Amino acid sequence: MDKLLLPPPLASDERFSILANIAAERFAQIDLTALLVYLVDIVNASALPSLAEQFHVQGLEGWLFAANEQEKRELIKQAIELHKYKGTPWAVRRVLEILSLPGTISEWFEYGGKAYFFKVEIELINQGMDENLFNNLVDLIHEYKNVRSKLEALIVWIINQSAIPVIGSSLYGGEITTVLPFQVLEVQQTKPIYFGTGQWSLEITSIYPE
Repeated sequence: MDKLLLPPPLASDERFSILANIAAERFAQIDLTALLVYLVDIVNASALPSLAEQFHVQGLEGWLFAANEQEKRELIKQAIELHKYKGTPWAVRRVLEILSLPGTISEWFEYGGKAYFFKVEIELINQGMDENLFNNLVDLIHEYKNVRSKLEALIVWIINQSAIPVIGSSLYGGEITTVLPFQVLEVQQTKPIYFGTGQWSLEITSIYPE
């Protein structure tokens, strides 16, 4: 660190020059990063929740959806601008982008809906959706939309970009043939069959004396 500059009345006094040099060396050894809390890119991660509270991006204002430290830092950095334009489609769209929830907003006059209604479509890439997450997304949109506008529909597209699994199968089989002595199991009659019958009878009459 450069030597501290002293005002002319003190610069000529050797005692103050020595004191200034000692102070300069001490100041050079002080780590000032702990004091630079508003340099969001380099501040310690432990300070991020406090900054989120200070800049009003806690909970359903975005913090709940931040998936990693980078998204948390970006949300804090953009907090002032988000609140400046809060109540506009831009703010809704921007907070979704920061939280890796890319989406599109369609206003009522774009699809012929009721006045002041709007729809939001969100793409979830390689992640699932449950009722709790869906309801939280609705609350997030309500945080940044204007009071007059009404959310008509939240459409979520779930996209899976993972590699398609390869499923393999094999079939092992065989056949056993057993040769047995010839046996007649069935006889079919293909010619007509004629049946004949005959009757022979003899009658004997005997006459006795009266």
